[in-house]
Amino acid sequence: MSKAIDKRNWSVAWKNPFVISWFVILIVVVCVNFFMVSMAIVTNPGLVIDDFYEKGKNMDQTLAAQKRMDEMGWQLQVGLPGLKEGKSERITLMVLDKEGQALNVDTAILYYYRPSDRKLDGEQVLTSTGVIGEFEANFSLNTKGKWDLIMEVTQGDLVYNIGRSIMVQDPE
Repeated sequence: MSKAIDKRNWSVAWKNPFVISWFVILIVVVCVNFFMVSMAIVTNPGLVIDDFYEKGKNMDQTLAAQKRMDEMGWQLQVGLPGLKEGKSERITLMVLDKEGQALNVDTAILYYYRPSDRKLDGEQVLTSTGVIGEFEANFSLNTKGKWDLIMEVTQGDLVYNIGRSIMVQDPE
């Protein structure tokens, strides 16, 4: 019995399958990283606040305002139906004090923010229905997806707001 002699020369790097496979893996990783960096440069950076640094520095004021709102004990009952893309719906707001009694406030504004596109951000002023503490408006959003809403009511110098995120569905 004769044994076959291996005549492959592994001293040449480009003929070694391990070197070739590591080189292919390296090329794939570099290409994927190049693609990710180019997508990060081309697409929206996601920052929708121009003065984000100043807002961060004022965090203690934000926390103090939140504490004042908690002490006021106001309650905002928002009637917000499931929104469909491009379809107008009636939203309602009832403002109550600590004891659950209707509270007369000056203004009620709904701010809406699209986290992925600041051009779609806006506000909707709610009008009083004539009943103390009750406001309403017809409201629609023309793009499906995630939206952040902030309902803000003011009474003189007092400001109270609540926020929530919603999903706008297809108009099916």
